Amino acid sequence: MVGACAADPEPGSGGGAPSGEPAPGGTFTIALDKYPERGLNPHYGSAFDASQVLRNTYDSLISEDADENFHPWLASSWTISPDGRTYEFRLRDGVHFSNGEKLDAAAVKANLDVLRDPNYPSWTTNGLLQYSSVSDVVVVDPATVRLTLSQPRADLLSTLAGLSGAIVAPSTLRGDKATLTSGADMIGSGPFILDRVVQGQEIHFRKNPAYQWGPATARHTGPAHVDDVVVKYVPEASTRAGLLRSGEVDAIGTVKATDIPLFEDVSGFQYAQTGSAASTTVIMLNVTDGATRDVRVRRAISRGVDLEALVESVTKGSQERAWSLISPDSKYFDAKYDDAAPADLPLAKKLLDEAGWRTSGQDGGIRSNDAGQRLTIRLVATTPTYPQDDVLKAWQAELRQNLGVDVELKYVENAQVYDLLAQNDYQAFPRQVGGLDLSLQLNRAFGSTKPDLTYGQIDGITLGSIVGGSKLADPQVDRWLLDATRATDQNTRKELFDKVTGYILDNAVAIPLYTDRNSVAATSEVHGLTSLFDPPRNSVNGWAYDIAVRTG
Repeated sequence: MVGACAADPEPGSGGGAPSGEPAPGGTFTIALDKYPERGLNPHYGSAFDASQVLRNTYDSLISEDADENFHPWLASSWTISPDGRTYEFRLRDGVHFSNGEKLDAAAVKANLDVLRDPNYPSWTTNGLLQYSSVSDVVVVDPATVRLTLSQPRADLLSTLAGLSGAIVAPSTLRGDKATLTSGADMIGSGPFILDRVVQGQEIHFRKNPAYQWGPATARHTGPAHVDDVVVKYVPEASTRAGLLRSGEVDAIGTVKATDIPLFEDVSGFQYAQTGSAASTTVIMLNVTDGATRDVRVRRAISRGVDLEALVESVTKGSQERAWSLISPDSKYFDAKYDDAAPADLPLAKKLLDEAGWRTSGQDGGIRSNDAGQRLTIRLVATTPTYPQDDVLKAWQAELRQNLGVDVELKYVENAQVYDLLAQNDYQAFPRQVGGLDLSLQLNRAFGSTKPDLTYGQIDGITLGSIVGGSKLADPQVDRWLLDATRATDQNTRKELFDKVTGYILDNAVAIPLYTDRNSVAATSEVHGLTSLFDPPRNSVNGWAYDIAVRTG
């Protein structure tokens, strides 16, 4: 069984990919932008694109393709009960972790049990495995494991297919919280073995010669082609481009718009870009603090900037303006939102006037209210990379010029941003929320979150997340999210996602910025370039199992 991503053709730009069959050997070096700052535990940091490079070391029970269909990996097959509450996985024979431990049903149970333990430092599985959805895990026999759920979860397979569902050698799942959070001593069963780490700068992997159990979505079987993988972390896009042009690296991820002409249709290089099923990048507006408590202000901000022209200008057409919370590449997308709420500057000014924020011709044209307060929007964010940094700066300038709104940009490291959200002294929070299943993405963004950033629950399902920068707590939205999490019928889920989207956009709880389009470039010596995209999100994850380099 081969997934859609396995059949994608190689990019043909420039010199194109090398011809002939991939040859074994050599070292593949790639430059990416974000080091996995949350550590090397796949269960703890895998919500972030940076951590996806750990896929080189860790396998999951199943794999997911670009069309959001599931395929065998460590599990050769699985069954789901008619009521959606029992999942039984049949495991492949002969699979071992790289330290020699056998990967059997007991090992899978050990992983799922720790993910259900609230004391285990798991990040991406909150609300799914850590808390009460998975009520029991049973070893049926050495090759079969059964999961029982307290209620149906439409997002279970997506989570198990993701890095957060990676299966780790049980002997390395022990230790204090600091050890488990670090993940430096954890062992996987993947095609590469973590060999060496230079904190914040490089990660080195070496081939696992015993590997014979790649996912059905892969392009080949057996061990990886290359002997070694070196991942360099270079935040600046132009510097990454320079490293590729000079031959210091074989490939780079996240190519800036101004650098695309250096590689696309240029001899000796290849370039590829793809969309993503992930939710779009949005600016969440805090409904509980400052001026954005007023829906008129939120609506004015959402309509006061021509985002279509802004995104086109900043990204040179390499990204597209988003009109919805849902990506055009998702099976749940509805085109009815396209162009439904275009920029309307007269309307935006009228709304601010009605809300009591008026221009006075003083203070640089920034609006103020009768109490003399300036109309200031404090935006907090994880230190952004391209294209978000350029888009936010342009958005800031447009709001000042068009509406007299002062936007303060405050950037911090990812670990610090949650403290700022908890302090609740901000009005805007830009984010693309992670998770492979759309119900998980929307829940994390818009499910009820208590002021202290703890989670709410309805009928035993955890709702809300600390990435919910809007601080929305709407019972009706929660119910739609809950029903979408339980529903297994695609049409039913689409209707529920549409209701959530309509509410969020109508009330300007979030402003869609741009769709998620990811890019890679490489020399023409690299086979399998598009395998670096990790479906269905299609982040550039540095997974090098199908990569080969010309060594002669």
